[in-house]
Amino acid sequence: MKMKSITNIFTQCTIACGMTIALFACSHIDEDEQMVVVDRFTEAVDEPVEYDPDSLYDAPVQEVKRTLLIEDHTGQKCPNCPDATKIIHELMRSYGSRLVPVAIHSQQQGIMEPQGLGTELGNTYFKNWKIEFKPAGLISRMDGGDGVVFDKTIWTMAVQSILEDVSPAPLDIRVKARQEEAELDKADIHVKVIATSETQVSGKLQVWVTEDAIVAEQDSMGVHITDYVHNHVLRSAVNGTWGEDVSVGGFADNKEFEYNISLSSAWKPENLVIVAFVYNDEGVVQATKRALTLSANE
Repeated sequence: MKMKSITNIFTQCTIACGMTIALFACSHIDEDEQMVVVDRFTEAVDEPVEYDPDSLYDAPVQEVKRTLLIEDHTGQKCPNCPDATKIIHELMRSYGSRLVPVAIHSQQQGIMEPQGLGTELGNTYFKNWKIEFKPAGLISRMDGGDGVVFDKTIWTMAVQSILEDVSPAPLDIRVKARQEEAELDKADIHVKVIATSETQVSGKLQVWVTEDAIVAEQDSMGVHITDYVHNHVLRSAVNGTWGEDVSVGGFADNKEFEYNISLSSAWKPENLVIVAFVYNDEGVVQATKRALTLSANE
């Protein structure tokens, strides 16, 4: 994906969004036709898995499609943030596993842990990207001309435009994530970064722990919801705030990484998902996710 074409895409998106806002601003809606819709639950949307995901870890190398990472900077006190969640929900219905969403909670318009979902890690990312509003999204950290942070009104067009490029991704990322019955407070994570072309790719491998199905409070357009379901919530960084160096080049060249992590008692292991992605100065090259699985003792 060339940066110049991305800039043109977002210029067009901005113009289109401005026209849409103007159109609705001029429309009159009678009082009895107005209504407020609040989604109390937001379900995680994934393609059904009909295979053993670990079997893919050592499968033959082949070309793969590009997968986008969506970093949704959000907060439990952000009244417009549930609307952004709906956008991600619909995008996942359309693109399934080609999207990897992560909800990053921080102090601004949020509630910090342990009472809430905000983390110091989220604060660090929020400040690094100089975010001034929520919800704010990073779409594979691609630059739209004015930076990498985008308002929710153009997320759909941004994702559609980027995924129109059907050329194979230069990387495949494979993950195994297991929790042993003997050590339920621990998890073993294996990550393999594989070159799927002769192109040399260098950057940083980032591995995160996220959690689905967290029932917690959320403000939504003037309504305070006590049992809102939060998905894709960033819990921790496995290999440091900014990840670690990785470089592969030449078809099937690969690098493997192994981690043994402690699981917080506040997390539900059955709802944990490991997100892994490689990024560099051009943005996120490739991303993937894999649910944590429980291994029975043999």
